[in-house]
Amino acid sequence: MTDKNIRRFQTALLLITNPIRSRIPSILSAVIPYVERNLYIIVQNPNAQLSTTTSEKNVDSEQQKQRIRPMLHAIYKQLPATKNPSVDILLHNVDSVIKSSNPLRLPRLCQVVFADCSPSPGLYNYCRDHFYQLDQDFELRTIDEKDTKDDQSGDNLSSFDHDLFSDKSTSQYNRGVLGGTFDRLHNGHKLLLTESALLCDEKIVVGITDGVMIQNKLLGEVIEPVADRISNVRSFVDLIRPSLQVHCEPIEDPCGPSATMPDLNCIIVTDETKQGALQVNKERAENGLSQLSVHIVPMVPANDDNQDGDNKLSSTTFRRQMLSILLKSPLKANEPNRPYIIGLTGGIGSGKSSIARRMEKLGAAIVDCDKLGHETYKVDTDAYRKVIETFGEDIINPIDRSIDRKILGKKVFQAPNELRKLTDIVWPAILNLAQERIENFFQQGKHIIVLDAAVLIEAKWTVAVNEIWIASIPPKEAIRRVIERDHLPSEEAKRRLNAQMSNQDRFPYANVLLCTYWAESVTQKQVEHAWQLLLQRTNNNPSSV
Repeated sequence: MTDKNIRRFQTALLLITNPIRSRIPSILSAVIPYVERNLYIIVQNPNAQLSTTTSEKNVDSEQQKQRIRPMLHAIYKQLPATKNPSVDILLHNVDSVIKSSNPLRLPRLCQVVFADCSPSPGLYNYCRDHFYQLDQDFELRTIDEKDTKDDQSGDNLSSFDHDLFSDKSTSQYNRGVLGGTFDRLHNGHKLLLTESALLCDEKIVVGITDGVMIQNKLLGEVIEPVADRISNVRSFVDLIRPSLQVHCEPIEDPCGPSATMPDLNCIIVTDETKQGALQVNKERAENGLSQLSVHIVPMVPANDDNQDGDNKLSSTTFRRQMLSILLKSPLKANEPNRPYIIGLTGGIGSGKSSIARRMEKLGAAIVDCDKLGHETYKVDTDAYRKVIETFGEDIINPIDRSIDRKILGKKVFQAPNELRKLTDIVWPAILNLAQERIENFFQQGKHIIVLDAAVLIEAKWTVAVNEIWIASIPPKEAIRRVIERDHLPSEEAKRRLNAQMSNQDRFPYANVLLCTYWAESVTQKQVEHAWQLLLQRTNNNPSSV
């Protein structure tokens, strides 16, 4: 049967009755192709006769944890780095026995139940009676054990020293803390949060990194607002284990609430962040607080085609999907018999000029506004006369009557009001020159013209363009490039960067976002992809631009 002919379901439940880790790859391979939106998974044996007495229920909770825990990493490490279907492992049966008198209410209406067992006469009725929110005519599909095969490759679940599930009881770890950016909640985040929710029976505290902690992240300007990330974490934990209390707060230092909250008893980290747990316990000792037991969650590996250099699944992968594509509608529609203007901008060290050169090779004409800025100061131009009238004749070089830029600079760069007077004169003059160049290029047969301008947004030249393309680079990398290129002291490079618009302030203007952080070949692919999409939406062909 081809992919086009198989029946797909919006929402499904996968019932894992025999939790053997090595079977998970085959089971998921048999289920994922049939689910489009949501797949909920629960580890539950319909044949298990569970007691409801208080003492035995507590024992059963621990047994349930031991059955479920090995499944978490086995499941999430097999899933592709996509959001569809969204896969969530439900933990409701850790808190209470699922039975016909206490059915589990599924988060969404499920159209099908997949079960990893042979067909049996009572299985359909079991599902109907024990799970609420099944479609009235839900379909039951079984995955016979003989149709699955064991994957002996295993995983690194048992390789960590810090595994709190290895204790006889996890009840002593009922209040845990963890942290992360949690941008575009993906399967790596889900594993960390699900394992935390499984370990802690009472409360988890989640620090969501923000502010200075995300400034130097790759494409940090496209990270979701912290309020959205907090909401997504709360919603996810509430979905998988509603009984658990969740406290989320933004943090701008690595320790956050973990160093100051007295009622915590464990910290959940990944192998990558385990050193942070040592710092937390050091600060807790200094604050007179008890030490936290450390639990390490294995990371979800990156896909084989990952280009970020990470061996783990990362939010950067999802942020990169925003590069080169049209993020919002153009400022101006394409008009017949008129040039299509791309306003290209970016901060110091962003690689803006290299992107312009690549676009020129693809067929665009380039108007370099930095060079036009020098032309506005030419002797006897309107701008030249206005600058002298405003700032005095002492800025005139007596030899050739040119404006001495160093003397002028001393007058304006330490006084914002004086700088504004200068830009009010020069910026409109640059735009007039740019529009002349644009018309000249158009008369020469160029249809796509790039306005290369560092101050495109600040100078309000956006009124002259159809789209705004922004070159982005993390501040730390921008400073490194400027120091290397211009041989400047670190503090001077930082001063120049801080004097410009930040990535966060610039990004909302972007129709297209590009990033030159990686190898030149990666930048070239980005530009080529953005260019091809541009040709499609402007109805141009490569030979006519």
